[in-house]
Amino acid sequence: MAILMAFDTVFEQCSVAIVQDDTVLYHKTIAGNRGQTEIILEMVDEALMQTNLSLAQIDCLAFNRGPGAFSGIRINTAVVQALSVASDTPCVGVSSLAALADTACQNETFADNTVLSAVMDARQNQVYQGRFVIKHGALSTDADGKIIGDESLLDYDSPLIADVIVGDGASLVQHDNAKIVQVHPTAVDIARLGMTAYQQGQAVSADNALPVYLRDNAWKTLAEQGKA
Repeated sequence: MAILMAFDTVFEQCSVAIVQDDTVLYHKTIAGNRGQTEIILEMVDEALMQTNLSLAQIDCLAFNRGPGAFSGIRINTAVVQALSVASDTPCVGVSSLAALADTACQNETFADNTVLSAVMDARQNQVYQGRFVIKHGALSTDADGKIIGDESLLDYDSPLIADVIVGDGASLVQHDNAKIVQVHPTAVDIARLGMTAYQQGQAVSADNALPVYLRDNAWKTLAEQGKA
């Protein structure tokens, strides 16, 4: 049986979960994106204490690798890389867009070949978009078990062709009567996808646990990003 610890600081929250295969041993989510660095480290200690586990007993570390808020991705990645180096534990990066889409599949039933687009507000008049296709009630995967999906930046006024749209960018894109689904993924959802990836041999070392920003200018100031 595998034990995995998962993290999310991308969806404007601090969320930590520990799962053993399909069983959630611990989960805590604190809403908000302030003081995440201090909060997430305290939550790691609490999670290990509450489950009577040591970091050495964790088989894999899963984290939300983006795209999304630059600071949230950076915190997620830095914490996981540090813990991975300290304990020689492999890592799995989980797409924020795949997490949105997969959580929607957990909450609702979709017909085969349903096109599901996950969209997140990227500011600067754009959204992050992930396009997925549903097969047998889940996101389509390739022969190696990896989720098939295209991730890109899309302008607010560009048309989005999809049957279902999930994410906070749903109201910002143009679409033709797509069904809008609201979900709020936590570290438990990151853990679900991370456990599958780990069991399929997709875990990597800390050096290869890399963030995904999609935008080359993620380092710009808040004013340049349209947040101020």
